[in-house]
Amino acid sequence: MASMAAYIRLYHFYALLEAKRNPSLRHQPFVVTQGRRIIDVSPEAAKLRITAAMGIRQARLACPALQVIEAEADPLPAAEKFWDICASFSPLVEPESHTSAFVGLSLQGEIKAAGEKIINRLARKLAVPFYLSIAPNKLTAKIAYLEAADLSLSVPGQKPLTWHQGRGRSSSPLKLKNREKPGTKASSCVFISPDSVEDFLAPLSVNRLWPWPNKVHQQLQSLGIYTIGQLRQVPRQKLERLLGETGKGLYDAARGIDPTPVRSLYPPKTVQGCFRLPPEMEGCRTWEALAKHLLPVVESCAQELKRQSQACTRLRLLVEYKNLGEKCWDKQLKNELQAAGQLLLAIKGLLTQEVWPSPITGVRLMLMGLKPAALGQLALASYLKPQRSKELEQLLASLQAKFGAERIFTASEISIPRRERMLQLLTGFGDSPGEVIIWPAV
Repeated sequence: MASMAAYIRLYHFYALLEAKRNPSLRHQPFVVTQGRRIIDVSPEAAKLRITAAMGIRQARLACPALQVIEAEADPLPAAEKFWDICASFSPLVEPESHTSAFVGLSLQGEIKAAGEKIINRLARKLAVPFYLSIAPNKLTAKIAYLEAADLSLSVPGQKPLTWHQGRGRSSSPLKLKNREKPGTKASSCVFISPDSVEDFLAPLSVNRLWPWPNKVHQQLQSLGIYTIGQLRQVPRQKLERLLGETGKGLYDAARGIDPTPVRSLYPPKTVQGCFRLPPEMEGCRTWEALAKHLLPVVESCAQELKRQSQACTRLRLLVEYKNLGEKCWDKQLKNELQAAGQLLLAIKGLLTQEVWPSPITGVRLMLMGLKPAALGQLALASYLKPQRSKELEQLLASLQAKFGAERIFTASEISIPRRERMLQLLTGFGDSPGEVIIWPAV
């Protein structure tokens, strides 16, 4: 069983989201912008050779009828659906952006056959075009995508690599010889087997080494190193002497070596609960009827939060309406919630914002954005009794171990200013018989 890394990239993601929000944009050439920068183009605009690397003025020159749409649709729910599909292949999912992710795979048998199965599943489940590359590690998988997608050597904001022929002489863009790309290429996929990694990388420009910035690429260019194959010929000691720690990484990268594992960043840690009514039941038409089914779910989730000493900062509801499918409600909470009553109140605020289109037959509750629960004063006050001094000592020891002894201390360790002591004595004057207060001479 071989350990491989897959890189999956979605096309026209933001454009299709905006077209879903505004159906009049469908089949129209338009670009999606964010802060006057193009972040995506529609399929029709792409056919006119308009890309996200262009400026708005340049894009309009290519298509005078081009529409410019400011991004308004929330990309996170759609991106999480994409990451959920990736998680169905492997528990190792490392999102790179809303539109791309690395997936750690353990493939058995021929890579091509396993990859084609993944392509078929992606084609069935994804509603947007995609590209898939599979290679022995993240570095090679991402480079394989960049090369197979035939992207420009330059990226937005960077100049193409050039070599300088001396002071006062002209420079020319780096051109690579025509070559066949190793690997098995499918309609929307490229596979790089372990034994063909070095042959695949050798003719490529050093600008394909995506983890390193363009500044490093220009340094290599100034040293006369234009291809990854040329970089492979440089001894390790020389690279380390010229580039320091960066040289060590480049020495390994030129050989297709990437020790960085695919990190399991998705799905994030959550506490979940759900209920679903039997098909023969009509469903809940009012909040009171729904709360009877929700309360046990919420209480169970609250108990799990307390067991983990966590509080949630984000609430997601997947609500099933009878004969209408599912709707997602997502809310970032202003305050950290842990108690069942607080959670139920937040859910009520979400679900009662509008009239239900039909009875609710099921709810899936996801408590997200978990953080360590703050220790409330009331929780600590229960320990501040003489008969519970042992429990208090244990609690203080655990808090000091977590936050530091200099940050956690009892009130008896606080030095009280002289003025505060005088005010305390003045406040208590006359409470005790025979008490005398002696004021210092002025």
